[in-house]
Amino acid sequence: MLFSSPDKERITHLLFDLSKTEKMFIVGGAVRDSLIGKSFNDLDLVVERNPEGIAKKLAKDLGFAFVELSREFGIYRVANPWTVIDISLQRRKSIEEDLKLRDFTINAMAIPVRSLFEDRAYFIDPFLGYVDLKEKRVRGIAEGNIVDDPLRILRGYRFFAQGYGLLERKTREWFAKHAKSLILSAPERILYELELILLTDRAYEAFVLMDEDGVLEVIFPEVNPCRNVPQPEYHHLDVWGHMLESLKWAEAILKDPEAYLGRSLPKDLKEDKDFIISVKLASFFHDLGKGYTFKQTEERIVFYGHEKVSSDLALKIAERLRFKRDLGERIALLVKSHMRPCQLLTEFEKGTLTIRAKRNLIKDVPYLWDLFIVAMADSLASRGVDKEPDYEDRLRSFFHHLFSFKEELERVEKRERVLTGRDLIELGFKPGPIFSKILAAVELKVLEGEIKTKEEAVKFVLENYSTYLLT
Repeated sequence: MLFSSPDKERITHLLFDLSKTEKMFIVGGAVRDSLIGKSFNDLDLVVERNPEGIAKKLAKDLGFAFVELSREFGIYRVANPWTVIDISLQRRKSIEEDLKLRDFTINAMAIPVRSLFEDRAYFIDPFLGYVDLKEKRVRGIAEGNIVDDPLRILRGYRFFAQGYGLLERKTREWFAKHAKSLILSAPERILYELELILLTDRAYEAFVLMDEDGVLEVIFPEVNPCRNVPQPEYHHLDVWGHMLESLKWAEAILKDPEAYLGRSLPKDLKEDKDFIISVKLASFFHDLGKGYTFKQTEERIVFYGHEKVSSDLALKIAERLRFKRDLGERIALLVKSHMRPCQLLTEFEKGTLTIRAKRNLIKDVPYLWDLFIVAMADSLASRGVDKEPDYEDRLRSFFHHLFSFKEELERVEKRERVLTGRDLIELGFKPGPIFSKILAAVELKVLEGEIKTKEEAVKFVLENYSTYLLT
């Protein structure tokens, strides 16, 4: 087995000792992944008796935390930051009967722990999960299992997105039939599955399937007014189609940012899950408000203020699903600001874009990569007859310009200020809120290249702020 936990040797030794007296099975993801040569850090164990005692022994001997997940069903967890081991009581007389209660065939296989330490390990597979795994098929075991825990619907799309296979037709029929039951699941559990979907390269494909099966509108009921809403000739899709298409392009850009934006992602962003989630959801939600602001005059279609409405709705969704507060606010900010690159690009090309405007954007939206991926995805998802064919090239050039400006701004902010608060006091100014305004104005002039020395800074301050001098 490709068990890659840092504590592998200690865990293996303990399982060997326990299996001498306890009938134990490894089930679920560990079996599934080991059969396709995929490593795993976590274990699910099913035991015939005394799950609490076994869990406490593992926790004590390994130095892991012990967590009671459900005393009623006999489910316990031992964990450290790298490895999670869940220990569950076998609920039926045999392991085969117990596996009937699981979600999908690929998760309904078991390995007797004792067999791992004998001549040949073997696995128990009453529902041909191995065949489904090899043929890349995600198949539910029984409709009743979906009814018992509707969150399994989302888990199905997650396994599809993670590449375990296509969803079997009958399984999708069960999902569609019971989609509305998803609202019975705790928001935190929905969020967990949703984030795992978003962290794959196939979130767009999963969202399309979820939409076809009536699942997406259960998770995000706010999207319904966006369906069949027409758009101006700049677009080739209605609002709903454009939202999904934007998610598709956001995923494409994340996979190859250099091809679309001409730069490689910084290493810290490549490993930043919040970055990936915020970019994808902001791209999907960016026009959510259009369904609520649509107006058609004799001359044209308009969506006045849609970005603010979209942002408010995105934040409402984030709060309902219990997103981390900073992540929810990040998504909402990106949605609210998604048109600013386009607006500033116009000024940039006219030669009227000021340093103040560029600095304000960077200060207001400190997620420059996120923002421009959302803006680029929005543009790529718009291919109407009024679309300018070179728009993406121009947007890319503006991104490079703004990125270089941001780097210069960071250099300026790191170096020693040409003027300080102490200098202002010595000039005769009274300390107060005006200091930050004066110093910010000086720094802006430094950026613009109009101030290079302390003497020039003093002259600028005395010429423009002398009314604040003490008399």
